[in-house]
Parts: sequence; C-alpha cells; structure tokens
Amino acid sequence: MGISFYRQASVSKTTSAVILIILTIVTLIGGILFLKHDTKLKKQCIYKTTAIVSDIKADTSSDSNTYAPVYSYEYDGREYTAVSRVYSSSLKVHKGDKVEFYLDPDDPQTYYCPKETSGKFFAVILFIVSGFCLIASVLTVRARISEKSYGSGY
Repeated sequence: MGISFYRQASVSKTTSAVILIILTIVTLIGGILFLKHDTKLKKQCIYKTTAIVSDIKADTSSDSNTYAPVYSYEYDGREYTAVSRVYSSSLKVHKGDKVEFYLDPDDPQTYYCPKETSGKFFAVILFIVSGFCLIASVLTVRARISEKSYGSGY
C-alpha cells in the first residue's frame, strides 16, 4: 500500500509540474501579446487629436455592470465615434471629458488612447501570474528530483 501511494504522489507531482510549466508559458505569451498589441497601436496611431467622451456604454450581461466610454472625434473633416475596447466597473473618464487621442491616419477608426491602460495592466498581471507559476513549477520539479535521488525509503 505504501509503494502504491508513493507512485500516485509521484505521478501527481509530475502532472502538477507539467501543468504549472504550461501555465507559465501560456501566461507569459499572453502578457507578451498584450504588450505587443499596445506597442503596435502606439506606433500605428500617430495623429494626435482630442476626443470627447460623448457617451458611456453599459454592459449589463455580466454579474455586475461594466461601462465603456464612447469617444467622438474629428479627422480630415469627418466625424468619427469609437467605443472603447475596455469595459470596467469604474471609469477614469466621464461624459463630456476631453481626452488625448491618437489615431491611425490610414484608418481613423483605429486609435490609441493613453487613458486606456488595460493592455499594460493585463500584461503586468499575466507576468506576475507567470512568475508565480514558474516558481511553483521549479519547486515542484526540485521536489520530484529529490524524491528520485533519495528514493522512496521503501
């Protein structure tokens, strides 16, 4: 009975280590993709203008209400509106606020708004989770190697 339990614990530790390593890789890639997208928008959106928060869009489909600003701005004599990609339970802007706004001159619907920091925020969160997963996977692998080195004691 003791040997069977030891084998199950070893398999469980191996499985845990593999899952933690996969989580480390996935969260690290996710963080990199968030930063890459944010950086791409900054490079692409070079025309600086001012947008007005013309409305606040509510999403009541989740457990709690979340909100996104609707930006109105002008470029090349045309009026544009864009709904923020970021929904939040608390907004940093209010209806009527003027915000710094950058848009892509080739595609004025594509924008970057420095007030929207969610890309960086999610990247940092994913990097922190990735770090914890990495530490946990290293500790799990070390424990597994120690078990193999010293044997089961049976």
